[in-house]
Amino acid sequence: MLYDIIIIGGGPAGITAGIYAKRAGKNVAIIERFMPGGQLNLIGEIENYTGFKKIEGADLAMKFYEHALEFDIPFITDEVVDLELKGDIKKIIGKSKTYQSYSVILALGSHARELKIEGETKFKGQGVSYCALCDGNFFKNKSVAIVGSGDSAFSDAIYLANICSQIYILTKEQLKLHNYTENELEKYKNIKLLKGALANKIIGDSQVKQLIYMKDGKEKSLDVKGVFVAIGRTPDTSILINKINLSSKGFVLSDEFMKTSEEGVFACGDIREGNIKQISCAVGEGALAGTEASKYVSIKKMKIKN
Repeated sequence: MLYDIIIIGGGPAGITAGIYAKRAGKNVAIIERFMPGGQLNLIGEIENYTGFKKIEGADLAMKFYEHALEFDIPFITDEVVDLELKGDIKKIIGKSKTYQSYSVILALGSHARELKIEGETKFKGQGVSYCALCDGNFFKNKSVAIVGSGDSAFSDAIYLANICSQIYILTKEQLKLHNYTENELEKYKNIKLLKGALANKIIGDSQVKQLIYMKDGKEKSLDVKGVFVAIGRTPDTSILINKINLSSKGFVLSDEFMKTSEEGVFACGDIREGNIKQISCAVGEGALAGTEASKYVSIKKMKIKN
């Protein structure tokens, strides 16, 4: 079957792109390897998505999915392993079968880099977080630690300064700051910078209680209720290498209309360079990608017909 548009990734960006494309009258399908809603299903309570004071990630994922089903958008469970993006007809090679379309929307997402230390996996969602914007309010008036040496760690600390009672930042000796300077933290009395501190272990019972770290060759500990990991994100773009233009960190480079370097290929959500990795941003980009891909397909089919 030849689709007008195939969307790879069934998270907020991909589902929104599908809805906008279907409303534009296009024959569209969404390929998702995990489950509808993508990484939303792995998030706990969400407090910063407009229209919902509080909602569980899995519940919001279901609402996205149900909305897509109202438009009879098919969800294909498959893992894309290769792509042929050149030419009028694109080929999407999955583990189960190969799909074809005039246009492709990439909504593969990204995942937070992990510390790979003892206790991290155990306490995910129970004190270990990879998003201060998402989870900061759960630690109101509590002490937390942030692990990271770049702008994201500093940004998280400044954001949390008005929420948490005490914030510790564990960094390498050499900071990698572009948008901040080290002395910007001096105005925040509840932020303490621990340079040369290496996170080693997270301990607790049902919730995080302590972060064990090494500094100056000695093991030390912090009594904290939360550990925020801010060491960057890794885009899920390995299958796109040498197929479209990517940034030095592997994020997709695209213009303000979500167009990539390859004709007929669009990108939206967390895989895009510059995206702030929030649900609301993904939804907005998905709407634009779905709209622009639909325009592209209309013009392409007309040219082929003539």
